[in-house]
Amino acid sequence: MDTTPSVLEALRARGHACIDMDDPSLSIRDDAGHQHWRTDALVQLLEAHPERTTFVVGCAEEQAGLYDRFRAIVLLSAPIEVMVDRIRSRTSHAFGQDPAEMARILDDQRSVEPLLRRSCTHEIVTTVPVAQVVERILEIAEPMS
Repeated sequence: MDTTPSVLEALRARGHACIDMDDPSLSIRDDAGHQHWRTDALVQLLEAHPERTTFVVGCAEEQAGLYDRFRAIVLLSAPIEVMVDRIRSRTSHAFGQDPAEMARILDDQRSVEPLLRRSCTHEIVTTVPVAQVVERILEIAEPMS
């Protein structure tokens, strides 16, 4: 069992505002199981506190339409074998445990990640400890605060 906090949990533990787009109130799944952001809900949350730096965590087709609202787009990446190990050992939720879900994750990694890499402003390879990933994210955000 993995007890390492996620980047989201580590940012929140340091007192930073974070929006988790996996929250069921912020996203929906279509009949094929693809996640879609409720952009209206996200925009409302962002506009409620425009003075603070808020970290938005997640990935869905709709994110590209919101890039003008973000000062930085950070891709957190990892080699596929690391991703698979993390998914299989996590206890926070079961997504990816089903073979069909894992197949979709692997397909997305091959087809979607290159698109994300082209549109991001920064990439952090997450094979280092979470604390180092968080420090790098905060370095990216600091000039913007």
